[in-house]
Amino acid sequence: MSLAGHTIGIIGAGNMGGAIAAGLSRAPGEAHVRCFDTDTARADALVRGFGVEPAASIGEMAGTCDIIILAVKPDALQAVLKDLKGIPSGKLIISVVAGLSTELIEKALPPAQKVIRVMPNTPALVGEGMTVLSAGAHADADSMALAVELFSNIGKTMVLAERLMNAVTGLSGSGPAFAFTMIQAMADGGVKSGIPRERALFLAAQTVLGAARMVLETGDDPAVLRGRVASPGGTTIEGLHVMERAGFSGIVMDAVEAAALKSARLGEKS
Repeated sequence: MSLAGHTIGIIGAGNMGGAIAAGLSRAPGEAHVRCFDTDTARADALVRGFGVEPAASIGEMAGTCDIIILAVKPDALQAVLKDLKGIPSGKLIISVVAGLSTELIEKALPPAQKVIRVMPNTPALVGEGMTVLSAGAHADADSMALAVELFSNIGKTMVLAERLMNAVTGLSGSGPAFAFTMIQAMADGGVKSGIPRERALFLAAQTVLGAARMVLETGDDPAVLRGRVASPGGTTIEGLHVMERAGFSGIVMDAVEAAALKSARLGEKS
């Protein structure tokens, strides 16, 4: 599928809406992009930064766009869906709203509306996002292919069953914040050991980036890769001992699970 000839409307011009607009702007000649946000300053920033066209209202966007991306906070979704209630049939609705199911969105829209739920993450801002997509009851193969093509402009994509989306939210949706915390802590350790802050941060970030690429490109289990670094009686195993004694692995697992459970609670409130 190709995005050429499609008009994409982004409702919500925050971090994720901006990341999607940025990704589409890197795909020359593809789609026409419009945006709307109740915060006009945010919408104007997308217009200036990525050449998207502003829309005067959600209703106007519903009439002119064949793909509509819902990139708003969970507590704002009901108001948006109310404005979309009269949307013509045949449109593709893509929701990046955390915790809220395709079923909930489908019930608020005309019958048989095509809805796809996606969970991207903030590295999309630099073209290195991870987006997971799940089809609603009426989204066909062509719609899914179109959505995958769209989000391929901001990084990697994966299709999973919607029952896994709360877990995805906890892992890859919230995961960048966990990784940033790790990078910050590593840099602080470098500073404590005498390395200047700016250089320590660069060393930490590049180290995490390189480690991630090794996992993806070798296909080896992280435990195997870790074992290759940890020489007998060496510095690395000494540091790993400290991490494991402090419960590092369990803490990270608990963080992912807590974020996933929070995502589930968001859905229950709606």
